[in-house]
This record gives sequence, C-alpha cells and structure tokens, in this order.
Amino acid sequence: LHEPEVGSKFGEVQELMDVLYQCEDVRDHLNELAELCTRASGFMGTGWAAEEKVDNMDAHAALCAEAYEAILVKHPKFKPKIEQTIGHGLAVLRQKHKFKWGTMHRYFF
Repeated sequence: LHEPEVGSKFGEVQELMDVLYQCEDVRDHLNELAELCTRASGFMGTGWAAEEKVDNMDAHAALCAEAYEAILVKHPKFKPKIEQTIGHGLAVLRQKHKFKWGTMHRYFF
C-alpha cells in the first residue's frame, strides 16, 4: 500500500488476525481436552457410559502452556486478548486436570 499510514494500519490488522487465528487453534484444542475430561467421568460424574480417558493429558497441557507462552512473547501488544482466550482456557482445563504453567497464579491456582 503506497500510503504509509494505511500500510502500517493494514500491517497491524494482519498481525491481529494472525494472533487471533493462533489463539483460536489453541483454545479449540483446550476446549476439546476439557470436553474429553468431562466425558471420561460418565453421565453426571457417575461413571455410567464413560468414555476413555486421555492418557497423555500432561503432554497436551504442557504443549498448550508452551504455545501460550510463545504467543505472549511473540505478540506482547495483544497480551489481554491472548490471556482472555488461551489463559482462561488453561484455567478451565486446570479445573478438570491438575497441571502447572508459568502464569497460573493469575487465575488463582
């Protein structure tokens, strides 16, 4: 774009869309993991009609936490949106499966 002001704004919008796309991917994965944890406990937590548990939940949680940290480092301007999506997703998963990540104290863990 030949106008510098428009070009810089367009670059910011592109970066924003890239960040949102990355956040959506990680958050969708976190939501799927939380859903699988819920289904593994069976009907209303009774164990009836329970599905199989995810065996490598620690590895999934660690990879999601690493992605969270990497996105925060790469895009510090969008920290509030990253925390709102991935950070809260990690907090929801933490309620279903106990694990640790670097900034879990922000979510009272």
